Amino acid sequence: MDRSLLREAVEERYCRLVEAGEVLFRQGEHGDAAYVIDAGAIEIYAEGDDGRQTIARLTENELFGEMALLGDSRRSASAMALEPSRLLVITPEHLRERLEAADPLTRHLLRTLVLRSRELLQRSRPGPSPTGTADLIAAELAANDRRLAFGRVRIEQAMEQALRRREFQLYFQPVLRLPSGPIAGYEALIRWIKPDGSRVPPAEFIPVAESSDLIWPIGRWVLETAVDGLLRLARSGVGAESAAPLFMNVNLSARQLHDPQLLPLLAAQAARLRGQRCRLKLEVTESLMIGNVALMQAFIIQCRELGVPVVLDDFGTGYCSLSYLHLFEVQAMKLDRSFVRGISVSQASEKVVRGIVGMAHELGLEVVVEGVETADQAQQASGLGIDFAQGYYFARPAPLDELLPAQAP
Repeated sequence: MDRSLLREAVEERYCRLVEAGEVLFRQGEHGDAAYVIDAGAIEIYAEGDDGRQTIARLTENELFGEMALLGDSRRSASAMALEPSRLLVITPEHLRERLEAADPLTRHLLRTLVLRSRELLQRSRPGPSPTGTADLIAAELAANDRRLAFGRVRIEQAMEQALRRREFQLYFQPVLRLPSGPIAGYEALIRWIKPDGSRVPPAEFIPVAESSDLIWPIGRWVLETAVDGLLRLARSGVGAESAAPLFMNVNLSARQLHDPQLLPLLAAQAARLRGQRCRLKLEVTESLMIGNVALMQAFIIQCRELGVPVVLDDFGTGYCSLSYLHLFEVQAMKLDRSFVRGISVSQASEKVVRGIVGMAHELGLEVVVEGVETADQAQQASGLGIDFAQGYYFARPAPLDELLPAQAP
């Protein structure tokens, strides 16, 4: 197909140019699209027994004709360009695509509003109901949305109660210095244990928390509790044989960066650790860093001034690369567990990991690998020059009381 014809077809679908005085649609006509004014001005008017009456004069970034998105409906008013105008076209297909990309709760609420608005519109007009209109979301997907949406609401409400009832606990997984130890630090991992002893899998509640403001109070509790645990571990003698201070890694999500209490809380926790042989570290995923470059650069500088290093977490799972590392003054990088599995079965993967480790060391970064489950994996990681490792081979996450030596304070 000729490129100019293709461009014209795309522009005709997504954009419409109208001259002054041109009527876009008339009252009573069938509507199949809504419009956003990119440039220009549009008059919306009605025609009746009393003549023509102006309803509104719309300008840049205003939406009109939106009732057409509710289905096969007739225009309730007319629209005419007051000057040469450029309009962005919004079709039911566009709306359907956006709805399908939304989270289940938003999608279910919007779909319900659309369908009920369509029903009210049809009842208010005489004549047969429109035919041939497809639901904006397939019935099968809609049913699944209802289940997921209400399930999410239930989890959010249960999490609020769990925080008040102290059902959340922190478990700590040791991080060992290779090749043979000792324990260099821990990663704090949240667990939800209900009064009856049943557990809610982290994969079910952590994404819900991270996509809502619940992550603010939960994240604050995690930080404070992790530092409490770090101080108790350090005072009990854990890590005393290591030349470096014992550390505690705490995971940080994107929404927490907007918590106004985050930096003051970090400052308070850093002050608690001053003079102690231990330090707090924050783990931040590569997707969060690359998706918020300026914000993360400023945040990392503020953390460094507080004495709280930042670790690049899950390296290799997103779209980050070594070329981005110079943008962020991180202290270490953590390789995803997929690298561990790769070096066990592929020489090519081993060469890739060796290259990543070498480059990281050239940049002054320490390298941590997670998901080590066998002695062979631990030996391979050490042979590749990786500094630290964690995984079930060394120890599973455990509550603080199980990690403290007997008679510890």
